[in-house]
Amino acid sequence: LFLDEIGELPLELQAKLLRVLENGEYQRIGETQTRHSKARIIAATNRDLREEVRATHFRIDLYHRLSVFAVRVPPLRELDEDRQLLLEHFSEFYARETAQKAFKFDQKASQRWLAYHFPGNVRELRNIIIRLTAKYAGQLVDDMRLAAELDLMQQTAISELPFANDEDGLASHAQRHLQ
Repeated sequence: LFLDEIGELPLELQAKLLRVLENGEYQRIGETQTRHSKARIIAATNRDLREEVRATHFRIDLYHRLSVFAVRVPPLRELDEDRQLLLEHFSEFYARETAQKAFKFDQKASQRWLAYHFPGNVRELRNIIIRLTAKYAGQLVDDMRLAAELDLMQQTAISELPFANDEDGLASHAQRHLQ
């Protein structure tokens, strides 16, 4: 059983989960019959559970029960070459799925791709590729088109563009590229 974002689980539910993990017993909502689970648990979180334990937001006994074997998966921003591998994988996959040709990046777009930090990790990367495939299948994607798909909360995604501080320039650029 995969439990995603285990660090978000409220304390009262952590106690219930701990009981299930300790003896495998649980009851479905509305039932009085006790059931037994033989599930193996894999849990994931983006939080530092040790810090959450120290802050009393996560039960120490549940932490020890879950941390038998821990694997740290670094964020995508720490894996430079993986960004390119994932780009190739997902662009080819979604091109096949949609029976279209994969898009390609020009040199500046490739540089932006490798410099981008992907705050949404692989989910964000995949969604960007889906959007680019839908909009630019078989085309060469330039830096401005790529920048338009990146996280707008990151200043570098917009501020490096030549018209970034010119409202009329930004509006006219958007108008041209949305047509």
